[in-house]
Amino acid sequence: MNFRSYPIQISLRLLLLLFSMGLLFYLSSQYELIFVNIVMVLVLIGQAIELAYYQQKLLIETRKFLEAVRFGDLSTRFDLARSGKAFAELEQEFSRMLSIIHESKVKGDHRDQILNLILQNLNLGIMLVDEQGHILLTNEKCQELLDIPNFQNWKRLEERLPSLAKVIGNFDFTGRKLWSRENGSGAEEFYLDLQHLQLAGIHYHLLSIGTMRHALEEKEMEAWHRLIRILAHEVMNSVTPVVSLSETLRDMVAQDGKAKKPEDLSEEDLSDMHEALSTIIRRSKGMLSFVEEYRKLSQLPAPEKTVVPLRELFEEVVQLMHKEAESRKVKLSYQLTQNRLAVKADKKMIEQVLINLIKNAFPALEGRENAFIELSAELQNEGVVVYVRDNGEGIDPDLISQIFVPFFSTRKSGTGIGLSLSKNIMKTHQGDLKVQSVPGEGTLFKLCFGEE
Repeated sequence: MNFRSYPIQISLRLLLLLFSMGLLFYLSSQYELIFVNIVMVLVLIGQAIELAYYQQKLLIETRKFLEAVRFGDLSTRFDLARSGKAFAELEQEFSRMLSIIHESKVKGDHRDQILNLILQNLNLGIMLVDEQGHILLTNEKCQELLDIPNFQNWKRLEERLPSLAKVIGNFDFTGRKLWSRENGSGAEEFYLDLQHLQLAGIHYHLLSIGTMRHALEEKEMEAWHRLIRILAHEVMNSVTPVVSLSETLRDMVAQDGKAKKPEDLSEEDLSDMHEALSTIIRRSKGMLSFVEEYRKLSQLPAPEKTVVPLRELFEEVVQLMHKEAESRKVKLSYQLTQNRLAVKADKKMIEQVLINLIKNAFPALEGRENAFIELSAELQNEGVVVYVRDNGEGIDPDLISQIFVPFFSTRKSGTGIGLSLSKNIMKTHQGDLKVQSVPGEGTLFKLCFGEE
């Protein structure tokens, strides 16, 4: 048994105190020994004081531990070991807990420093605002983009940038909004992304700010990288067999490093050479065709705009593509609710766009029952929108973002030019070509013409 443990020490002191009280009561009731009684009372008082001191020491050291935790003071030393093994173990636990708390605090500080470093180096403005309008955090990029100091209150920002505050309003939206600000060199466009967070019952608004110019540059660079990968793929596909066949031909007409004589070539050799040369010619023509398609894409002429009635345009396109649609068992038609609907455009170029979209739809309709392609149009607030709709197999969601990339094609026989060329044609008309598709249900292309 460990007689220096805290429970035994307390029990012994309490038993001794009770024994002394009983002894005092017995002596005072049986004998009239005043001196002995006084001594016994003093012993009782001493025992009570010692017990209180014993407990007080534990309370003092515990309070010292709590204060060390509160202030993170790792240098605090405890004086419990001399009071028994139980207190020595408690002292060790106090010291161990302080070390753990200190390590946790150091790790938390390092994590905060890393997060703050990441936040300050983001190429994106970040601002955190609470429900009361207190700006809790603003990184350096945000201050740079908005040209503001480190404001602590949203009202100060409202006074400095009222147009920004007007766009954001009461932080009652989620998603993206655009904000334009005039500066010395003209208007600068920004996008604002707002997210709502909740932590420990408190609501926060996280505002991300970036420039449209930077976002567009990133998209442009991404498009260039994809284009280069596709170009490299196409070039390698054409050049690799040409190089291989050329080496084969060289080996066929050479022996020991010297050219063979014509009479040394067998009919089989000549036949193989003819086949190899035919393949080289075919692949070379394919490369020339590829380059020609690229030239068309990169040297698109400026459109010669005239007023083009859509009914007339649709009739001509349907008539032109009718036979091919019929041979593929596809119903090609158009629908117009407004007979006088027209666009100001280059008729030949827009006709080419519609033909490209129809041809692009044909493979997706192979084997479909009641396959159809329908042309239609309507007038919207932004201008005229022409629709090309089919009920084909649709486009994979993972590929839909790449279909307008030059030379990208989902079909082995496709050139990857038609949709890119069509989108560029619409861009030259200050319009756009958009797509919506549901796999298994069909695809809808939109030719959006701006108001002239």
